[in-house]
Amino acid sequence: MNGSDRRVADAWIGESLLYVLRERLGLAGAKDGCSQGECGACNVQVDGRLVASCLVPAVTAAGTEVRTVEGLAKDGQPSDVQRALARCGAVQCGFCVPGMAMTVHDLLEGNPAPSELETRQALCGNLCRCSGYRGVVQAVQEVVAEREAAHAPEPEADTAGEARIPQQAGPGSGGTGPSAFEAPGAFDTPPPAPDGYGDMPGGYGDTPDGYHDTPPGYGAPGPHDQHYGQDGGQA
Repeated sequence: MNGSDRRVADAWIGESLLYVLRERLGLAGAKDGCSQGECGACNVQVDGRLVASCLVPAVTAAGTEVRTVEGLAKDGQPSDVQRALARCGAVQCGFCVPGMAMTVHDLLEGNPAPSELETRQALCGNLCRCSGYRGVVQAVQEVVAEREAAHAPEPEADTAGEARIPQQAGPGSGGTGPSAFEAPGAFDTPPPAPDGYGDMPGGYGDTPDGYHDTPPGYGAPGPHDQHYGQDGGQA
């Protein structure tokens, strides 16, 4: 029973597990809401399986591992599910909440990240007339987010040990890396030509077809060109 052996010697063979929990062992967390297994207020786990304790004969639970809502706390502190239920306003009169907490724990043990639809399907056996189910669904979502954040890998530390200062990229670089204009020698003054600009090897004046060399036929009148006289009129 919640991690410890509990012996019950004076129980009648027809007593339910719920009756033994409340009247024989003093564990009043599970509630008797309907005695028909319809409301979920008496939910407990037997050998890791969620059951309605009002329908389970106590004699059949002999030698099994039973966990009730009292067994959810660790070191005297409420579990993350219990804290989330209280934080999200899912606790009103408190009658059905122990069964809700057991159902949510059972759900998250089998499905660590349930969808909202899966959560609502798991809660369909728990009846609540006070707070409704929005707070319970929100509590499940918060617990899932907290557990995922707790198990998320930590970011790697900066091995350089120095703070990085953002640098504006040069024009045309298209990013934050070194600019193409900062290449070695990009801003060096070119050496002067040996004998002037026109005498540089491969200059404009020394190219075979450079600006000073008119290609053959370039500028000659074509068959459809108009002929003009000296005064500008057509000939």
